[in-house]
Amino acid sequence: MLREPWLNEDAAARAALLAELNARLGGTPRVLEGSEVWFGDDLVELFEKGAAGPLTTLAGSRALLVEFPPGRVSPQAPAVFHELRVLGVVPVVAHPERNLVFAHEPERLAALVERGAVAQVTAASFLGEAGRGALAAAETLMKLGLVHLVASDAHSMLARPPRMAAARERVRKVWGAEVEEGLFVANPKALLAGEELPWAG
Repeated sequence: MLREPWLNEDAAARAALLAELNARLGGTPRVLEGSEVWFGDDLVELFEKGAAGPLTTLAGSRALLVEFPPGRVSPQAPAVFHELRVLGVVPVVAHPERNLVFAHEPERLAALVERGAVAQVTAASFLGEAGRGALAAAETLMKLGLVHLVASDAHSMLARPPRMAAARERVRKVWGAEVEEGLFVANPKALLAGEELPWAG
């Protein structure tokens, strides 16, 4: 029986639990480890110490999923992201469309992208299920070429289901099959492989 798999700080125990989960799933889908890391001005120091969280990077790659507070973006964020890139880390901004600063000042997100960050929008936001504000912000970020990935940010099948298939369909209808392939397949694959993103918006 799986018990509190993501609360375990021991990397070996966590890996064993993940392997057990994937064995039970039979490889479809294959679950990769990862978690959001809360942004702080000391994020670089924490990352260097290996203390950024129980699951630091995405699937063992150099991609670090960073979450900002809903209503604030630190003025130190560009400098912190620059330092992360110097360390070879790719900061991935989680759900910027749900951050009030990025939503109203997309140039703040653009400044982070210019420093090597990528932006990941939540699937439900494209469907209006995260609120009209998040939908409008997601569409604005798309128009500005500031969306590189789409993820489920699912919490459960009831409270916050994945909604990836529906989001893919909407992106394909509104922005085309090439954009859909870039956001949902090509870019995520390249990110985890440590390669340049093939679709840049």
